[in-house]
Amino acid sequence: MKHSILSIIITAFLFISCNSDNEVSNSNDLELLASYAINVPEPSGLSASLDGNILYTVSDETAKVYKLSLTGNVLQVFSYQGEDLEGVSVYTNNKLLLAEERSKEIIVFDMITGLKVNHSINYENTSSNSGIEGVAYNQNDNTIFILNEKDPGKLIRLRNDFSIIAEYNLSFASDYSGIFHDTTLNLLWIVSDQNKTLNKCTLTGELIERYSFNITQAEGVVVTNNKIYIISDALERLYEFNKPE
Repeated sequence: MKHSILSIIITAFLFISCNSDNEVSNSNDLELLASYAINVPEPSGLSASLDGNILYTVSDETAKVYKLSLTGNVLQVFSYQGEDLEGVSVYTNNKLLLAEERSKEIIVFDMITGLKVNHSINYENTSSNSGIEGVAYNQNDNTIFILNEKDPGKLIRLRNDFSIIAEYNLSFASDYSGIFHDTTLNLLWIVSDQNKTLNKCTLTGELIERYSFNITQAEGVVVTNNKIYIISDALERLYEFNKPE
């Protein structure tokens, strides 16, 4: 009798646990459509023009900024010379936001004039090599999101003057390697390199849904109306997926 009661309790606990997890997020494989080799050493970070027809990435090796076609062809290499570039986002008026990891800076880079303005972001982290890993501009309200990679994993929201609005601790993955703001849905897509997942999140970093992929060292993501693009640092490839409904 005792064994029967214990068995019922364990079964009930497992049922509740499984249901609770499913309410938070589902884990589904993304549908791969194509992949393209790109002539960018160690690409890290990904962004798209407002019309979704042009991509931008940065190189962890050369610390330069690259303009790409949707099939990974290099269309332009910009004059900016960084130090430890890890993220990029389209900003305004032909400008990009660039993330410098070790110095914890966001750079406003003008693609036409080549001029740049550095903004230091004052927040606490434990390692200079696990600093700012991604940046995303919110066109809806002119705020900026940055990711601290790990130790601790953090989502930080900035005003347009680069002062901090709020910091949110992240705990749904082992690391956080890329971020994109979805203007239409007004939410965030966050990549985890170590977990090989794309995570749909609220603007405060709460997990909505999780998608799996089989990419080594994914470090940037762009989401359009019907496609998802993820870039691999180690493999130097751009991957095109079908966007789940």
